[in-house]
Amino acid sequence: MKQTIIRYYLILSALIIISAPVLASDNSPVTVDVDGYAAIAGGNKAAARDDALKSAFRIAIEQVVGVMVKSKTVVSDSALLNDKIFSKSAGFIKTYKINSETFQGDECRVNVKATVSAVRLEKSLHDVGLLSKKMGKPRIAVIITEQNIGNDAPTGSLGDGSVNAGIADSVIHAVFEKKGYNLVDRDTLVALAKREGSLSSTGVIASSDAAIQVAAGGGAEVVIIGQAVAKAGASALSGTNMRTSDATVSVRAVDADTGQLIASESKNERSANVNPTAGGSEAIKKASQAVAEKLHQKIVAKWSSKVTGTRTARLVIKGIEFGGIRKFQDMLKEQIGHVEETFERGFKNGVLTLDAEINGNARELAEELTATGMEGYKFRIISFTGNTLNIQIQKK
Repeated sequence: MKQTIIRYYLILSALIIISAPVLASDNSPVTVDVDGYAAIAGGNKAAARDDALKSAFRIAIEQVVGVMVKSKTVVSDSALLNDKIFSKSAGFIKTYKINSETFQGDECRVNVKATVSAVRLEKSLHDVGLLSKKMGKPRIAVIITEQNIGNDAPTGSLGDGSVNAGIADSVIHAVFEKKGYNLVDRDTLVALAKREGSLSSTGVIASSDAAIQVAAGGGAEVVIIGQAVAKAGASALSGTNMRTSDATVSVRAVDADTGQLIASESKNERSANVNPTAGGSEAIKKASQAVAEKLHQKIVAKWSSKVTGTRTARLVIKGIEFGGIRKFQDMLKEQIGHVEETFERGFKNGVLTLDAEINGNARELAEELTATGMEGYKFRIISFTGNTLNIQIQKK
């Protein structure tokens, strides 16, 4: 059994690095042939078969992920991938067929042809920071102005080396770095800002346009610009000598090449401390953490729509019988590559309404439907618009 496990991991490593499935540019489903293995415990072959099938699903997902991102990325992010992607591999399998299953000694082996939903997988990869790698790992610059309690004026994150970069800048920088983004070095930005003459003695850049220009000069594709302000509360907490401190952190992510807004976010947080300045620092830290997480989600949503190209299409199917609805939905899932998922919206007088999550557009889906059919039936496209298809089912 030990040799089997070793063999399994050797094969798995090789598959991740050199496996062959090719992803279409439109993120069409990917079909792979894989083997899954599992030990037969207590003579329970049924349980071993289920475990072997799960193993095959995982290997199928690993193969497709290995093509979506570089092999070294799969290795370096293996812990995150295992937790977020591989452990939920069955959810990315669109359809599968068991080609063969064998029981030999204390081992079960299944050979499976599995179709993986590249769109669903792509959407989930952004949760572990891999979407940024798919987008070419765009470089990000962080330029934040901060004013804590006790400071007469704001300071910028690009002050001289003796000036602290700031709590908000440091927190946002750390969050995005942890999620796999490339961050432009602060010293590089400082040098560029000084050369451009746009930096004050307190590290504040003159304007947003100047900040974008400096970020672009440092090779950034995205610049996060914003401000963090902390203010002392009006009075001490009842029965204590602790005072509240409130902080507001507002940021926006901007395309450094075009100046176009990608996403924006603002967050308010409160902290309590005997020392108002320390309380302000804690409030800024909490608000910055929340802002960074939310901004990341919004950036990902923006990029994900560009990468996956999914949309919701309304399908109106005429001439269908109630008993044929499930068969029709199964056919869409199993045979139509453009369809990722369907959701029933109503049935009346032989007319079924579905919402379908599709990759591509309605015209492409219409063409694929007319080239496909269910046993004894064919499809006629009555009409289509950008996101709606009217379909007539006809008997052959």
